[in-house]
Parts: sequence; C-alpha cells; structure tokens
Amino acid sequence: MVTSGADGDTVVDVVQRVARANDLTSVLYRVTRGRDVVASGAYGDTLTGVPADPTLHFRIGNVAFGYMGTLLLRLVEDGKATLDDPVSKWLPNINLPSPDEVTLRMLVQNTSGYPDYIGNDGFEKPFAANPFAPWTPQQLIDVGLSIPPYYPPGTAWSYAHTNYVILGQALEAIGGEKLGSLITDQIIKPLHLKDTAPALSPDVPAPVMHSYSTERGPFEETTFWNSSWHTAPGGVITSTVCDMATSAAAIGSGQLLEPSSYAQLVTPAQTMLRPRPPSCSACRQWGKNTFYGLGVIVSNGWIYQAPLFGGAGGIAAYLPDQDLTVALEAVSGKGTKPGTNVAMQIWQELAQQLTPDHVPGPPVVDPGPPT
Repeated sequence: MVTSGADGDTVVDVVQRVARANDLTSVLYRVTRGRDVVASGAYGDTLTGVPADPTLHFRIGNVAFGYMGTLLLRLVEDGKATLDDPVSKWLPNINLPSPDEVTLRMLVQNTSGYPDYIGNDGFEKPFAANPFAPWTPQQLIDVGLSIPPYYPPGTAWSYAHTNYVILGQALEAIGGEKLGSLITDQIIKPLHLKDTAPALSPDVPAPVMHSYSTERGPFEETTFWNSSWHTAPGGVITSTVCDMATSAAAIGSGQLLEPSSYAQLVTPAQTMLRPRPPSCSACRQWGKNTFYGLGVIVSNGWIYQAPLFGGAGGIAAYLPDQDLTVALEAVSGKGTKPGTNVAMQIWQELAQQLTPDHVPGPPVVDPGPPT
C-alpha cells in the first residue's frame, strides 16, 4: 500500500469502510494527482487466503468505449472518415435499420435509436443458463435489433452495447485492421500500457483478480465467464488498476487528440434521454451536469466510465480541473447487493472528501424499452 498525506489516508479509510459495509471480497484502488500517487493498494482477498494486489489483471468492460471513441477521433484526424459518415458508407452489406441515416457519431454517442441486447430476454436467458457460452457479433446485433428502434436516428439518447458492436466493425473497415490491432497501435502502445491487451478468449493474464457474484442465485466465481458479449471482438480488454488509471487520465485529458477532437469527445449529444413516464425513477438519474460524450460519461467535471459485470464493478475517472485520477475495481461478496457497482459508491464518497465542488452525479442509465 502506498499513501501520501491526509488525502492518502482518506482514500484508504473510504475504500475499507465502504468495502466492509458492502461485504466486498476485494478492491483495487489507485488515486493520483498529476504525477503524484495519492494512494495505491488493495483490500481483501482475491482467493481465500490470497491477498488482493494492485498487479492483478481484470477485464475493464466499457472503459474500452473511451478507447474506441478516441480511436474513432484519431482516424477522423487522419482524414480517413468523418463523424457524420453514415454507417452504410463503411458497412454497405450489413443489415441495419436506417443505415443511411445512422452515423458514426450516433453509434459512439448512443443516439442511433438501436436497442440494447443487454436486458433483452434473447440475451439474458441464454446467458443466465450458460455464462461460459461464446457470442458472435452478429448474434448480439440480431438480439439487439429483434425489437424496433426506440426513436428516429439522432433524436434522443439511450445506452446500447449494440452500438459499439457495430462501431467495432466500422472501425475495422475505416482503419483497415482488426479492432484489437487498432486499439493496440493507436491507444495502448502510445500510452505505454504494458499490462493492457485485447482479450480474444475468456482467459485473463496472470496474476488474475478473481470475481464473484450472486446474480444467478448462489455465490459463485465469475472470473472466466465468457466475455465475448462485452463489446466488439478486440474491444474486450484486460488491464491492471495502474494501467487503468493511466488511460483514464490520458483519455480524460485528450492526451492522444487534437484540441478540437477532444472538444468533440466531451460534448453532449444534442438530444435528451428518451422520454419516460413520470413514475420512472431511473429517468431522474439523467442530471443536467451528467451526459454522454463520445464513449465517455461527463459528470460535474469528471470524465469517466463505470463497468459492471459478473459482480466486478469498476471506475476509471479523471477530473481535468485538478488533474486527479481515480481508478477502482471492486468485487462482490456473498452479502453484496447483486447488480450494484460499489466502486461507484467508493468514488462518490472520495469525491465528497477530496473534491467537494465536483461530486459526480448518479450514473447515466437507460430505463429500458419504451412503455
């Protein structure tokens, strides 16, 4: 464990207190301010009697969406595409609703209207029955588009992994390489992320951070559940908390982008969250200071992503105003409420202590199909 001053002590106290209150199995954490490490360490055990350690590898989930957004902008800077290119330009043979109207910008910013395969019984039931089974991109797209689009392209916002599976194919067409190679060459190598790599199988490099969940009922290990459903092949990424902190600061500061491109990354969609009934409490989580950019969430000054799957929740967040980075990976225990990203709670409590003028709002969520 590494700590620096009162802020470092605060980080350790918050991590341990929230972890105990939520019965977490383990937590990895790294908080930096500029080049200074405020606190870095681990809480709990990854296996019984095996302490967690910051060198452990895990999947970063939708943190990779920020990589994909930055990758798209870099390809645009190179003159290979524009954000307003229709999907049909790059994927002329793909069968999608309104392919001449849905643009690359709409895919990366979730304004296409395409429904998510997450939450669809066509995905949820087979996944619950066998979480080790692989999924192809076409299967995921087919499930997502098994119901009609929620709204005309570009007129509203709704979170959908489906967009990123399609975007992955478009990025390959634009860049002329597999998505994993593009991310490696354009993101991982320039940022010197030595412990970060695309995962093309359910394997996770050693040493492994083991994950657990009760989402299927019994408390069970989820570490090697098949991850092919997370996003497009090549966009499923394994990393460490140190590398995740480095990339959070780099993506959040626009280190790899021209200023004009970075401005696009953190600009909200010119739409609102899809209208919902007044009784929908989830809808009220869309705050005026929280919005989705190009693969990243922006909330009260923070630029972040918050993955959650198989009982493992993460935060990769950067606050430009203070050059402050928070990276967390929190693993559920037997008593953790299923479907809860406790890393989000840790981060919000840290912000209340360290940056009281920049406390992030509730997560950006999509309340599901229209009613």
